[in-house]
Order: sequence, then structure tokens, then C-alpha cells
Amino acid sequence: LRLYQQYFLVSCAAQQILSEMKARKCDLRRMYDYAVIQINDTHPSLIIPELIRILTDDKALSFMEAVKVVTKTCAYTNHTILAEALETWSVDQLSEVVPQLVPIIHRLDLIIKNRYHDPSVWIIDTERRVHMANLCVHFGFSVNGVVKIHTKILEESQLSGLYQIYPEKFSNKTNGISF
Repeated sequence: LRLYQQYFLVSCAAQQILSEMKARKCDLRRMYDYAVIQINDTHPSLIIPELIRILTDDKALSFMEAVKVVTKTCAYTNHTILAEALETWSVDQLSEVVPQLVPIIHRLDLIIKNRYHDPSVWIIDTERRVHMANLCVHFGFSVNGVVKIHTKILEESQLSGLYQIYPEKFSNKTNGISF
């Protein structure tokens, strides 16, 4: 149920963003000039393959053009290192719920596996589990934790392999009260 809910919400959001951009006659190849999509924890991370799907199926962008646009448009916030915020889904579960996105996730994974031989940074691991945080870090322009010590933990343990690849993407945006 959670996966169905996540997909429903991100698909609606993606379609609304693209509809508004079309109404305003924005160049979809420069979506990042008009919108930033903030992925809060990994729950809405399916926005990445969903946007790529829509941009390639409906808007006639090439796959790599769509990847470039989405990577410059999406940013990722991690609120906790607990498992529920670092979701993984089996390829089988995704195939049942979002079969149209699985080929895109496989292509994104292949891009990463061709670049990096460290399994800790792969999108799909050897047990055929999709690591949504890895998807967000590789195909987003920014990664942040919500408190300084938390960001440090992300950089030094949970996402250390990704931090080694993309130190420029990592930053801290302190969560808290604003007066």
C-alpha cells in the first residue's frame, strides 16, 4: 500500500509541474530554471524515474536528456538514518506496482554500475533491492541532512561511498524553529 501511495502522489506532482510548465510555455529541457523538486526522505524518490518516464514518453526528450534535466531539478533531504527513511524496495515489488518505472531504474542502475565498482553506491544491490537514497543522491543535485551531526553521520557512515563521489552535493540545512 505504501508503494502505491508514494507512486500516486509523485505521479500527480510530476504531472502537475509539467502541466503548469506547459501552460507557461516553459522549455522542459530547462525545467531546473523553473522548478526545484525537494525529495524529503526517500518516500517520494520515485519522482526521479517518473519524471524521466514522462519526459521521454510524452515530451520526446531522449533518455539521457531527461536524466540530465531531472538531475538538475531534484534535491534530496535526509531526516534520519533509520531504515524507514532509507527505503529499499525489491525489484519484484516495484515490478508489481510500477512496472513502467522498472526499466528506467535498471537503466539508471546500469549507468552507475558502469561508473563505479563499489556495490555500496549501486542503485540495485546483489539481492535485487533498489536503494532509494542512492537513486536520490546520484540523480539529484543536492543532499542535505537536517542537523549538523546528522549530516556528518550521513557523510561518514550511511552514505559515505556516495559522499566520496559527490562531496560537493552534501550540505547541512538545520531543521528547527524560526522566529
